[in-house]
Amino acid sequence: MNRKIKKFLEYMETENIKKSVILKKENINYFLEDYFPSFCVLVFEDKPYLYVGKLDKDLAENYSNIEVKEFKSWKEIFKDAEGVEESLPIRFLEHLNNYKIISKKIEELRLIKDKDEIKKIKKSANIVDKAIKDIDTYDNEINVCAKIEYNLKINNSLKPAFDTIVISDKKTSLPHALPENRTIKNILLIDAGANYRGYCSDITRTYILDNDKEKIKIYNIVYEAKLLAEDNLREGVSTKDLERIVRNFFGKYEKYFIHSLGHGVGLEVHEKPFFREDYILKENMVITIEPGLYFKNKFGVRIEDLYLIKKNGFKRLTSLPIPEY
Repeated sequence: MNRKIKKFLEYMETENIKKSVILKKENINYFLEDYFPSFCVLVFEDKPYLYVGKLDKDLAENYSNIEVKEFKSWKEIFKDAEGVEESLPIRFLEHLNNYKIISKKIEELRLIKDKDEIKKIKKSANIVDKAIKDIDTYDNEINVCAKIEYNLKINNSLKPAFDTIVISDKKTSLPHALPENRTIKNILLIDAGANYRGYCSDITRTYILDNDKEKIKIYNIVYEAKLLAEDNLREGVSTKDLERIVRNFFGKYEKYFIHSLGHGVGLEVHEKPFFREDYILKENMVITIEPGLYFKNKFGVRIEDLYLIKKNGFKRLTSLPIPEY
């Protein structure tokens, strides 16, 4: 029985929960300690049971030491269930009487990564680094996006961690715009991530292509903000304080910083700790730092890396070189 399962069973005993049902894929993968590709449901009673379709029973038995059962009906799954996730679809409420939400406990467990999780996230970071580094021409947004996603796949990424962003010119002022069939010009922003055995990575690079002085000035301000955040990045620092430090540094440009400074990364590309909330960073949390400034209908700059929090500092997990101007 792995440490994660043991801790959750201890929590159920403390809360007097006899049976819990987990549907969220990332939470199931957390307890499986691997990525299971097909439909499955994880049920905790005296021990965990993984329910899968008949077609996938042999496959599931190769994934972990969790006992595998064939899924028959939702009525069977939810019979006497007391613990459920907050994301449970409303259609399942007919099967429940009294219940407790178990999501906060799972989120708490997932906050701190163990050695195996860190190893997978490092691998995921290495994959996306290489995927971007191996792009040899910046011709068309769609073409570059396709090349990045091809590179992710051939280097053992299950899939992109999210919709790959490759945008240029005025579109860079829109943080989450998507690539189009258009020529890249003036400035290029790439935001990409890999998924290695269920664990994600996230990186953003901005490239100035026209040597414009205003873009270079803003780029260097964003880069300095990132370095300032790194100077204060260690266990014991609050996400709220890091955000405040960077926003104060931006000064008159602060109003153009339209998203939070960072977020947690693991089985999901956006997970706790969220910087819009207030968390005290702890050793072996994995987060991003991603300052950005966006000028409507002009251009935007974002630089993002992935970090492992250490007691006296951090380790940067993404290592793609950051352009200097």
